[in-house]
Amino acid sequence: MKGAVVWITGLPSSGKSALAERAWRRLSHEQRPSILLDGDAVRAAMRPPPGYDEEARAHFYETLSNLAALLAHQGHVVIVPATAHLRVFREKARAVAPRFFEVYVCAPAERCAERDAKGLYAAAREGKVSGLPGFDVPYEPPEAPDVVALGGYDEEAVGKIVRLCT
Repeated sequence: MKGAVVWITGLPSSGKSALAERAWRRLSHEQRPSILLDGDAVRAAMRPPPGYDEEARAHFYETLSNLAALLAHQGHVVIVPATAHLRVFREKARAVAPRFFEVYVCAPAERCAERDAKGLYAAAREGKVSGLPGFDVPYEPPEAPDVVALGGYDEEAVGKIVRLCT
């Protein structure tokens, strides 16, 4: 079977990880070799931990893209929930993947702020953090995503992701 990278993008707290988990579970249930590479988990595992300035983000997304492509070239479906707020980050990931599917979790910033378990939006409003995509750093949504999900619990989107990868 051909491997693929499924990049799930959207604003912080839009539901990317929840959607990725559901897609990964469904693919696993159907015996499709798949791996979940959550951007937050990969970032936490890297040493030294990458920063959030422009250069550090570019390096992080390049590393994440290359890791996902490496696994996809070995036949796995690699699901990557990661904001990758600039289209160029996702286009570079597309360029190294054997197959690449872009999934956009479409959720308004107000809704993301309401469900923000990490408190990033509140911290950004209070001036405690900067560089939050969709708040004080631009977020560039995909121009032609393969799948559009309405939040992390969109079962129709999960089904579309699974069909693309089988």
